[in-house]
Amino acid sequence: MVMSIVARAQAPTPDPPATLGSLKHVQVPEPANLGDYIRDRRTAIALGKALFWDTQAGSDGQTCASCHFHSGADNRIKNQISPGLLGGDSAFSHPMASGGHGGPNYTLRMTDFPFHQLSDPSDRNSTVLYDTNDVASSQGTFDGGFVSVAPLILPDVRGTLDRTIFQVGGKATRKVEPRNTPSVINAAFNYRNFWDGRANNIFNGVTPFGRRDLGARIMEVQPDGSLAPVVVGLENASLASQAVGPPVSNVEMSRLGRGFADLGQRMLPRIPLVLQEVALTDSVLGPFRQLLSTRGLNVTYARLVEQAFQPKYWSSSQMVNIEGVLYSQEQANFSLFWGLAIQLYEETLVSDDAPIDRYFDGDSSALTAQEKRGLGIFMNKGKCASCHDGPELSAAASRLQAEAQEHGLVERMIMGDGFVAIYDNGFYNTGVRPTREDRGVGGTDPFGNPLSFTRQYKQMLQGHGAPDPFQIDPCTFAVDPCVPITDPSIRDAVDGAFKTPSLRNGELTGPYFHNGGQATLEQVVDFYNRGGDRQGPDDNDTTGLGPNGSNLDADVAPLGLTAQEKADLVAFLKRPLTDERVRWEKAPFDHPSLTIANGHLGNESLVIDLNLDNRADDDPVLFLAVGAAGRTVLMGPLMPFLAVDPL
Repeated sequence: MVMSIVARAQAPTPDPPATLGSLKHVQVPEPANLGDYIRDRRTAIALGKALFWDTQAGSDGQTCASCHFHSGADNRIKNQISPGLLGGDSAFSHPMASGGHGGPNYTLRMTDFPFHQLSDPSDRNSTVLYDTNDVASSQGTFDGGFVSVAPLILPDVRGTLDRTIFQVGGKATRKVEPRNTPSVINAAFNYRNFWDGRANNIFNGVTPFGRRDLGARIMEVQPDGSLAPVVVGLENASLASQAVGPPVSNVEMSRLGRGFADLGQRMLPRIPLVLQEVALTDSVLGPFRQLLSTRGLNVTYARLVEQAFQPKYWSSSQMVNIEGVLYSQEQANFSLFWGLAIQLYEETLVSDDAPIDRYFDGDSSALTAQEKRGLGIFMNKGKCASCHDGPELSAAASRLQAEAQEHGLVERMIMGDGFVAIYDNGFYNTGVRPTREDRGVGGTDPFGNPLSFTRQYKQMLQGHGAPDPFQIDPCTFAVDPCVPITDPSIRDAVDGAFKTPSLRNGELTGPYFHNGGQATLEQVVDFYNRGGDRQGPDDNDTTGLGPNGSNLDADVAPLGLTAQEKADLVAFLKRPLTDERVRWEKAPFDHPSLTIANGHLGNESLVIDLNLDNRADDDPVLFLAVGAAGRTVLMGPLMPFLAVDPL
């Protein structure tokens, strides 16, 4: 690996205060060698949008958009609970705060939130009225193994059920992911993706793990016409790294055992979006739409791949043996096509025309008097900008890129307990849930490597290697600037730390936090005003793990906001940060039609299984196709989470 330590002759001046700004002036970072793979960007974006929205991609009708259809996130309320699986729980908490049963196929209510309820919402150590480690997230696929790809437009052939805890009365329900779904809008600016950062900045063409996955190879045509496995390494491609995770996840989109070559075998001969409506005015797919039908495009996926990508990645007639099964080169490399095409599509999903952008571009009338007061609280007393800074409103965003480095990827500062530690920039433990339930960036990848750059660096100080390239600039440290780290036993505070999400369009992307435990921005502000939900004294609280009594971020402390200050702050977090194009799904946020499961027919006590396959029948919901002009007045705008309470 390559790790650089930047040294300066003189100590720097103190860090300037956190700043915001217009996103219009921030360029989306891209791989420098993208042209080695992409030959037609316009077609690649169309391919990525089709793959993102196409329900043919999932073993059970799931697609990326199934969890990212509402301002890039998921606002469903039925069958959306996971039992804190990252902590090893094998049972759901019962009942919910409202008194409802909870568990599979339960319909969430406003009174179920927040998931940690106190007798005094301003005092984190007041009496706990209700607490659950359940997670509000997104439903994915059914249980069962993968057998084979089915012909035509049929689902994959599936194996028998495994009888997991996701069932009602013995009937299997769709499984639910163990973390809340973040928005894909503006995710192009993230240095790493997923809550725990495991979607590596370097895309290896196959898996989310970059150089950590030593076996990742793509088949490339050599000058003599032969095929050879080659290593791929595209920097600034964490979106591609993220995109290749869900399609082969047996929780999200795939039956257990399906690989990317199988997905390529399934998708390449098919007509994109043949089961879905595509608006004639779709900003990306309109030129590719069928002329005599409102459904599907006028090409196959194979044709789109061959127009979008360089021939050396698909043109060979030689077969590739993958675990005893023969695939074409185009099928074998489908993970490369999937990842890069979806990255290029998601790079277009930039919401840079919110009132806050116009305000920082000089239009002082873009914010109301209350919103301006809220901005002042955001920058100062509320301490929000300590983590949600820059035009992206996230410390985990593009200013961490090597070519735009403002700080190193590791920081040394005083933590919430008053003692010094080092940690990963942009990843913070804010006391949402006890750290023992989910270590976040303090966890490891499938190969045993720390996800954290901080712990990789400590391994290097012990004489071991580290898989990721990263920068450390001691002169940006808040504590002892320009003094390098030399002690491998130095305390780190990465356990229970999660990536800072952007706050843009946050009005529309609830529920909030990695556990989905807050339903409204008002609840989020109450959370930070009391100094988080950690229990215990500052030096020995529930953010601690192992030798650390606390992993709490230094800026999470009681704020003492008045009722008016809280109202002003919430007002700033809503309209000023929301791009109206997102609210009305105007280009580039328009999309094909989409039918997804809104849980199952029935409720948490009884489900319907009309075909007697021991799987609960889906309760489908249809989202109409939207063209470049956006949603109609009759459709109305996108609404906040639980804007209409089922009760």
